[in-house]
Amino acid sequence: MLKKLLGKKEKRASSSTPTLTNELTQSILGVVGAKSIPSMEGAAQKAFQLSTDPEAKAHDFIEVIESDEGLSARIIKIANSVYFDRGHGSKTIEESVVTIGTEELRNLLCANSLSDIFPTNHPVRSQLWKHDTAVGIVAQFLAKRFLPDKERHAFLAGLMHDVGKLLLLQRAANDYEFILQKVKQGAEFCAAEEERFPFNHTEVGHVIGERWNFSDELNQVIRVHHRGWDELQDNGFQLGGLIKASDLLVHSLGVGFEREYVRFHNKSRLKLDEAWKYLGVSSPEGREIAKNAQRTLNKEFDLYLAEMES
Repeated sequence: MLKKLLGKKEKRASSSTPTLTNELTQSILGVVGAKSIPSMEGAAQKAFQLSTDPEAKAHDFIEVIESDEGLSARIIKIANSVYFDRGHGSKTIEESVVTIGTEELRNLLCANSLSDIFPTNHPVRSQLWKHDTAVGIVAQFLAKRFLPDKERHAFLAGLMHDVGKLLLLQRAANDYEFILQKVKQGAEFCAAEEERFPFNHTEVGHVIGERWNFSDELNQVIRVHHRGWDELQDNGFQLGGLIKASDLLVHSLGVGFEREYVRFHNKSRLKLDEAWKYLGVSSPEGREIAKNAQRTLNKEFDLYLAEMES
């Protein structure tokens, strides 16, 4: 069985997740609030567990969906959308699960759960959701070729890689507005965050992951996805490197952060050759991969948008 990304932690042969000092943890909690990270709701935790459980059956998904009236209505609506409907129509959760299929449901349930994590009315909140969802889609696309044993894990890892930004936006909106202005001028998120705070969103995400009992592997991705390519390679952070490449590719495509972030997108585009080198492909081959990734996004992304807006 593949190791789950959420739930009971297991010992791993690869390098461990970098730890946070108690001083840094307290600094983060001093900004966001010691009680700002609630326990993960049971339904959300179950959805994340199902997303990486290769033995999950249809009845497991039905149980989770039926426990949430709003989610039930959205899943039935999705099953009857143009994307899935085959002219038969789905009236029940059971029919909807069969129509959509468990593989697609894994990702849909996770994306639905993310939309409810650290809510805020700030307009950037929806942009972060779009970006994170796109990174999940692209990460799964890239994993099929470059890290096939982590294909099922890749979507969740991409989806959750920037969870620290969500909490900072919710709990320190004014400070994060300063950061967003810097990014619009072309600055990197981590660099801009560290101008305002003595930490960045990867470290905030690490604190969240510890509170929510994320596996070492998922917490590792959250913590290291902005590290240098050499460090990722040398320490065996394979999924972290894949998520970094996916994140860079999605930023280069301008998904999530749009219009005002053109400078940042252009800088991301210029860094893609580094990602292709890390993945072991030539720049021309990388450009073809990028085109195929964009086709995948064009095909699948509307489904997730419909799920969020339903």
